[in-house]
Amino acid sequence: MIFLRAFDRNYTDRKEVSYTMLSKEEEKVVSSGFNSINDGFDDGVNQALNFLTEIGTVYLNERKELEADKIVGSIKEIGKATALRGMENVAVNAIRALEKLLERSMELNMQGTTVRVLLSFGAIEKTAAEQQMEVVARLAASVLGKSGNTAALYNKERETIAVVIGLGEIGKSVSKMKFPDLSENTAICISCLGDVGKLTAQKSLEEAAVGVELMLQEMAAAAMQENLQNTVRSIASSIEEIGKKAEEENMEYAVVQAASALQAIVSNAGSKYLNDVSIAAKLALESFNELDIINDEANIKKIEAIREMMR
Repeated sequence: MIFLRAFDRNYTDRKEVSYTMLSKEEEKVVSSGFNSINDGFDDGVNQALNFLTEIGTVYLNERKELEADKIVGSIKEIGKATALRGMENVAVNAIRALEKLLERSMELNMQGTTVRVLLSFGAIEKTAAEQQMEVVARLAASVLGKSGNTAALYNKERETIAVVIGLGEIGKSVSKMKFPDLSENTAICISCLGDVGKLTAQKSLEEAAVGVELMLQEMAAAAMQENLQNTVRSIASSIEEIGKKAEEENMEYAVVQAASALQAIVSNAGSKYLNDVSIAAKLALESFNELDIINDEANIKKIEAIREMMR
């Protein structure tokens, strides 16, 4: 292929190559990648992904964030398209390509690109989950979970929230997959969100902690639609753990949202006659000490502001 002949292992060292030329090459690569998807040609798509990853690394090393973001967007769209076509191995490679760019953008502390990559994981894996591709969804959830813990550990709240959104989207999608109650992917998403949530509470990243609870609440609602009682019980337990950690750290908004999420689960479970879930959520709710703060208007407004920001 022409675009491969124009590129070799020393490409990243060629300072004389202009960014205009790189942009033209990118267009050729993306076009070739989509043509290969249409033809069901795995190797062609993989070559395009490898090429884009190399170009993306060039842009990151030169701190060309806008150009790097375009590369991330191209890889995301290729990943989604391969998932729609059922090309599971190639979709996995798209995740791996994004993971390489994520590692570099985090090393260089390029927040905008890091957030874009994290959200791209969720976009690809939401599509993969809808196509019943458990392997791809599992990989993305694992990468996001690890990234979320790293971001929270270093007090990077915006990146942490991006992870939370991605995990939540994957979790809601896999909850609708026709697998036994509490499939491995759902369990991974709940576990990762729970771990990230507890760490954000410990690090006093209150908006991120509230974001985790909001996503878990949405996952619970999706799971109840599918009558997945084990899944909802697991989510209620995670929300309780995050809320208790937030209570220890005097994070009022996070405590309020934890209690509010559990109340919503109790109410929805009761209306759907999911008695075991309702009882479990009630017991979790009763573990909080200051439930009278839930109706405070300032708390409600703050939580709604976080919800809108995540949208």
